Amino acid sequence: MNKKARGLLCSLLCTAISLGIVNGAAAAEQEFNFDEYVVTANRVPLKKVEIAANVTIISEEDIEKGAFSKVSDILTANNVNMGTSSFASFPIINGDDRVLIMVDGRKMNWAHLMVSGTTHAFNIDSLAVKNIERIEIVRGPNSSLYGSDAVGGIINIITKQAKENSTKVATEFGTWNSQRYTLVTEGVDRNIGYMFTYDKQRRDNFNYVDAKTGQTREFYSSEIDQESANLRIDKQLKNNDEVSLNIEHMQSNNGYGLNLADVDSGTVYYPNLRKQVEDFNVALTYSWNKDKGAVDTIRIYRNNDEASYRNASTSYEHNLTATGGEWQQSWKISEKYMLLGGTEIRNEKIDELNSGVTTKGDMATSAAFLENRWKLGNGYTLTEGTRYDHNSEFGGDFTSHLSLNKELSPDQNVYVSWGQAVKNPTLKQLHADTLYWLGNKDLKPETSQTFTVGFDSKLSNNTTLQSSIYSSDLHNSIVWKANAVGSRGMYYNVNREKRQGLEVSLTSKLSEQWKVYGGYSYSQVKQKAAAGDFTVDPLTSRPNGYSLGVQYNQDKWDANLTILSATGRNTKAYTSSSYLTLDLVTRYQLDKDTQIYFKGYNLTNEAYERLSYSATIAGKYPMPGRNISLGMERRF
Repeated sequence: MNKKARGLLCSLLCTAISLGIVNGAAAAEQEFNFDEYVVTANRVPLKKVEIAANVTIISEEDIEKGAFSKVSDILTANNVNMGTSSFASFPIINGDDRVLIMVDGRKMNWAHLMVSGTTHAFNIDSLAVKNIERIEIVRGPNSSLYGSDAVGGIINIITKQAKENSTKVATEFGTWNSQRYTLVTEGVDRNIGYMFTYDKQRRDNFNYVDAKTGQTREFYSSEIDQESANLRIDKQLKNNDEVSLNIEHMQSNNGYGLNLADVDSGTVYYPNLRKQVEDFNVALTYSWNKDKGAVDTIRIYRNNDEASYRNASTSYEHNLTATGGEWQQSWKISEKYMLLGGTEIRNEKIDELNSGVTTKGDMATSAAFLENRWKLGNGYTLTEGTRYDHNSEFGGDFTSHLSLNKELSPDQNVYVSWGQAVKNPTLKQLHADTLYWLGNKDLKPETSQTFTVGFDSKLSNNTTLQSSIYSSDLHNSIVWKANAVGSRGMYYNVNREKRQGLEVSLTSKLSEQWKVYGGYSYSQVKQKAAAGDFTVDPLTSRPNGYSLGVQYNQDKWDANLTILSATGRNTKAYTSSSYLTLDLVTRYQLDKDTQIYFKGYNLTNEAYERLSYSATIAGKYPMPGRNISLGMERRF
């Protein structure tokens, strides 16, 4: 952590403590219990039965029981398809990696290449785990409320607010000399609360199983050395208004082998290379009407990402900055009609030095949105939303959304929805000028429309079933073309891209001790160039996805066994047409303040990949082999 970031975090923490937070009494509970509601889907708190979308909620209890160290592991355990390489992970929703990632409703995506192999993705493992209260996943487009990037879906990570005066410390050790140390301290006093989390992780190079020979190999330059520190301070005002300050800092010096340059020999693309990354984000939010079940807010924020790596043949560094402001307000006109509106501004800048070539650019966006909700009677709700975005590079865009939801009972609903989405080209795609990449200033934004039909049903007191079917048509899809100009590649627009699929999940509580859950997903992506027919995208990582989980809870024991599988993969892009993995997490409560846990991932020691960028070379992104870890957590 640099001196500036460390000084700011320490001064804010000391200020909080000096206000008497640590020794105070618990803050007053609000009249409105947000735990029972979903905020992300419509920007206002609604029960799942009122939402015309396939929504998954991952609770704090789920996260605590899983003893997770990475966000990607949380999502994987909840049947979210992940694209994963040796140094990054990103979610794929509705067969699409154009997913908007938010923290407390604040956009985290960048108009830059953040994950090699895909230009759309954000490395979700750069976010800390210990400060997460819950995760809301909304499948389907939502550009009418959130703008660019919300094409396949949205993942909103909601951070913790202080609830008590306590401190937790934890340590963990495992395979490949992995080590983890965490600290969580929180305090409340009348109307002020703070939550501070610190996490340090280290690991040597991981091993993987060679798919051709079955031998175990070391993936060089895949070591991990990273730490994160997060501080949230909340001040309760009159009428339950609230001011929140969030400060997030992450720095890493991880291996950057990138991928296998030669799959047969196991040599990596960048041997003995490390990549330094530092993120420093600040957000200040004022909220009101929370006691009435609204999330009316004004927010200003600044996100910053700096990265660099060097060796004898290449050097690279970038400095990315995003500064923005947001306002949203809801109005309950009557018992049957609600109106939501808001505005956003965001300015994003890149400054990159790549092998002696400088690339600079900036992009400013201003937007306004409006959504109407009508309760039509007999359980029907009609929702219509429209958003206008003006981008300094591409001009103005309108995106709209229309849905009809039917509440069959307090625990059942069916819905149909139609939504438009837009994904603007990144600044790097437009302005790159490196030895291997030339920008294309003629790129057009990707635009899509998606139809979704789904239902969410509580079949009995102990069993729930959720399902949705979607069909998406995307125009001006942006794809990479190698050696488009001499030895340099570039991105260009293809004519169309079609996606269709379904999601099904079933959860059943068999007894007080046992619970089972399962899921199935189908995803097909077809692309069409300017001339020719549609062809199936061979890079789809999970055409058919399966998950099966068993949870056990008895006295001081918790256990969770998860089986994940994929079939129907193209064997030109992947080393096998299918894979099956087995993960196990167990916890034992020694006393009310102390717990120990065991985690085992890929216990089947499977040789597989979750990412491919070539339809002719398979196995460039092997997943780690069998690995285990043991940990302990103590509360003071």
